[in-house]
Amino acid sequence: MELRVEKGGLEVRLLLSPIKKETGGYLVPSMAEIEVYLKEKGVKSAPDTASIEAGFARVATGLNAEPLAAHGQYPVPGKDGYLEYLIDFGQGFTPATAEGGAVDMRASLIHNVTPGQPLAVVHPPTAGHPGIDIFGRLVAAEPGKVLDPRLGTNTNRSSHDPNLIVASTLGHVRLHDGLIEVQDFYLVDGDVDYASGNIAFSKSVMVRGDIKAGFSVDAGGDVEINGLVEDCTVKAQGKVMVKGGFTGQGKGLVQARGDISLGYVRNQAVRGENAIVVIKEAVNCRLQSRQSVTVNGLLAGGKVQARHAIECLIAGTETGTPTQLEAGYDYTVAEEMVDIRADMDKMGKYSKKLEDSLRQIHDMEKLNRGLEPWTIELMFEMEGMRSKVDAKTKILRERYVFLERQASHPETATITVHRKAYPGVVVKIGREVYLVDEIMTGPKTFFSKDGAIQVR
Repeated sequence: MELRVEKGGLEVRLLLSPIKKETGGYLVPSMAEIEVYLKEKGVKSAPDTASIEAGFARVATGLNAEPLAAHGQYPVPGKDGYLEYLIDFGQGFTPATAEGGAVDMRASLIHNVTPGQPLAVVHPPTAGHPGIDIFGRLVAAEPGKVLDPRLGTNTNRSSHDPNLIVASTLGHVRLHDGLIEVQDFYLVDGDVDYASGNIAFSKSVMVRGDIKAGFSVDAGGDVEINGLVEDCTVKAQGKVMVKGGFTGQGKGLVQARGDISLGYVRNQAVRGENAIVVIKEAVNCRLQSRQSVTVNGLLAGGKVQARHAIECLIAGTETGTPTQLEAGYDYTVAEEMVDIRADMDKMGKYSKKLEDSLRQIHDMEKLNRGLEPWTIELMFEMEGMRSKVDAKTKILRERYVFLERQASHPETATITVHRKAYPGVVVKIGREVYLVDEIMTGPKTFFSKDGAIQVR
């Protein structure tokens, strides 16, 4: 028997080599002998009986064994320092589905803070708990790592408590790219109308009233509107929340790079880079998202386009209102393709004019058997312009072919109607089209498979 101490004295292994008996078989020590042996070697930890007996079983068959004889009390490492936010940044308004999700329109995107208000607490690391090795000696624990968080704009450490991060100015606190910061925000304490004028602000904007027809709000951060939005334009680099509705005669636009949430939409256009959520109904609207569109009620009339998913409770009406639902479709790519086609058409017309002009010059040359110097110079200029037009047309054509492959994403796109779909609803996924010609009771999910739209 031999001992091998491992892991800095926290474990010890018993090395057993079999000895053959003259009468046959192999010698196997008793547990009492092992206990005496370990004490003689100064081991104070209790023997690992199960492991040692498993080693005995190997020795009895003539095999070497290295069972764990005993182990000490392992040290518990300390916990790393961490940051605890005192503001609920996780409060979102996008439900998972139209059927089960509910948006709290009383929630706010704008978290108002005052100078000195605590925003987060830096918790220091813990020292951990020491262990005891097999010889009864203390084993130090590894302490946790100190967290030294980066401080965002308009934040600092409190002069009274260096572990407390506080706001250094009045503003809107948000979590941006993992960094807590306080932004100045513009507050309209009423309506956006002739009294306030149009609003253009590089950060977040909060409107406590309505936005009247003909006015606009353009924000570099989030936009929160407590009232109604009429025939006007609202643009945001962040999120948009309209707690009332968005209604008018079709001259309005809400556009955002972040999520968009609206109480209801009628006759208007909404364009978003992320999710669009309508709490009640969307009637005769154009909703376009590069992610998903969710309507927690009636979706009837107009056109809805989303790259990944469309969900609603009811699609269409009993009177057969034409309602177009298109998924697997990136509207920004498709719009760029339309622009390219227009540019290519212009280049084609311009190229034809150049061809006609050059043909006339060549005809003059044949008739007069010579050209004036200015005519020759003009011809060379036109030849150069034609080369530039051809090069530009080639670039446009290559870009168009590339976008054509990017525009459609039917493989994972779905359209879900949770309660009822009426005739007049047109479902399009990628290039495939499905016409609803009879009332369909949900839940029904439309998806593309093997070049056709399936329903489950």
